[in-house]
Amino acid sequence: MKSIKKYKKVFILGIGGSGMSSIAKYLNQRGAIVKGYDQRSSYVTNLLENDGVITTQDMGNEKYNKDVLYIISSALKIEETFLKNYEFKENVMTRPMFLHLLSKEVEIIGITGTHGKTSTTALIAHIFHYNNINVSYIYGGVSSFGNIGGHFGDENLPLVLETDEAFNTFEHIEIENLLVTNIDNDHLDYFGSFTNLVEAFTQVINKVKKTVVINYDDQSLKKIQIDNLITYGEHQEADIKIIEPNIINFEKSNHIVESVLLGKHYLSNIAGAIALCTLYELSLTEIIEAISKFSGVKRRLEYIGNYKDVKFYDDYGHHPTEMKATISALKGHTPGKLFVIFQPHRFTRTRDNFEQLQESLGDADFAIVTDVYSAGEEPIPGISSKNFKGKNIKYIKSLRSVPIYIKDNITSGDNVLTLGAGDVTLLGPQILKYLND
Repeated sequence: MKSIKKYKKVFILGIGGSGMSSIAKYLNQRGAIVKGYDQRSSYVTNLLENDGVITTQDMGNEKYNKDVLYIISSALKIEETFLKNYEFKENVMTRPMFLHLLSKEVEIIGITGTHGKTSTTALIAHIFHYNNINVSYIYGGVSSFGNIGGHFGDENLPLVLETDEAFNTFEHIEIENLLVTNIDNDHLDYFGSFTNLVEAFTQVINKVKKTVVINYDDQSLKKIQIDNLITYGEHQEADIKIIEPNIINFEKSNHIVESVLLGKHYLSNIAGAIALCTLYELSLTEIIEAISKFSGVKRRLEYIGNYKDVKFYDDYGHHPTEMKATISALKGHTPGKLFVIFQPHRFTRTRDNFEQLQESLGDADFAIVTDVYSAGEEPIPGISSKNFKGKNIKYIKSLRSVPIYIKDNITSGDNVLTLGAGDVTLLGPQILKYLND
C-alpha cells in the first residue's frame, strides 16, 4: 500500500456526512486537492466549498484514476457508484481503512464511547488550541470555534481523533492515548449483542500504546484491568473525582469548573477531557480556563433562538441514554414547561429501543413524536411513531404541522427542544420563523 501522503488528489463519496466532511477538511488543509460527491448540497457542503473543497451532486461523469485516493462513506454502496469495478484497488478505501492507514503515519489521541465522543473530542481539540498547541483533529460535528471538525496542525504534534465504534470503525486504528466515555447498547444490529460490543471496546483498549482514561462510573469499563489506567467519575476510588454540580477533585484538591455545557453528562465528559489533557504537560489551570471558553458543538444542546421568552434548543440525541441526559439537563434549566419534539432515527433503532425511547420522553412536560427518519433503511412492519403512547406524548405525522401546535401551546418561560439525528434539526428555525411572521 502506498502511503496516503503520496496522493495529491482525493475524491470522497458521501462528503456531506459528519465523519467524511471532517476528513475532507483535514486533507484539504494538509495540501491535497479534495473533491467529493454527496446526493444533496447542504450547510456542510457549503462550509466545505468556502474552504476550497469542490463538491458535486452528480458523479455520472467521474472516472476511476489510479492516482486519486478514493474514500467511501458507509452510507453508500460501492456497487452503485463509478468505482464498482475497482473496489479492491489499493487507492479505493472505506473510512475505517483510511483512518487505520492514517494512524500509521501520525500519533493518535483517541476519544471513543457510545455517548459524548463528538463533544469531548471537540473540547479536547479546543483545550489544546486555546493553549497555542496546534494539534490536528478530526471529529464528526460542526463546532462554533472551527466550523467543520477537521484541522491539519503541526506535523510533529498528535491528531485528536473521534474514534467511532459504529461498524467497528475503531478496530484497527493505532492509538497512543485513549479516552473512553462509556459503553451503552447501540449499534447492536451490527455487533449482534451487548457482550460483543463490550468485547470490541476491550480489544481496542488492550491495544493502546500508552495510557487509557476511562469513566469509572460505567459498569462495563470498571471491569477493565490494564496497567496504564487513569479513572474519572463520581466513584470514590476514581483518580479524578466529580463533585456535582461543577467541582473536579484532582490530586486531592477541589477545583471549580465553569462551562456553558449543561448537565451531569457534560461534567463527566469534562472530567475525562481534563484527565487526558494532563498527559500532555498542560497545567490544570490552563485546562480549566480553556474549558470556560468552550462554546460547544452544533446540535449538542445548541441554543438556536427565542420568541417572547420561550427558548429553542436543538440536539442530535437519538439513543435513549443521550435523550434522557439531554432532557434532564434542559428540564433543570426550564422555569416553565419543556416541550420536546422527537424524530426517531432508523426503524431498527426504534424497534430495538422502543420502551426506553418512550420512557425517556416521559421526562419532558410534553413530547411530540414525528414519523421515523429512515436514514436509508426499509420500513419494518409494525414499527411506527404512532406506537408512542403516554399522557404527555402526542404523535404528529408531518413536521409541517408542528409549528402550529407549538404556537398554540407555549407560554413565557417555556423551553422547546428539537431532538434526533435526522432532518428535525431544520424544524427549530422554521418554528421561530413561523412565530415571528
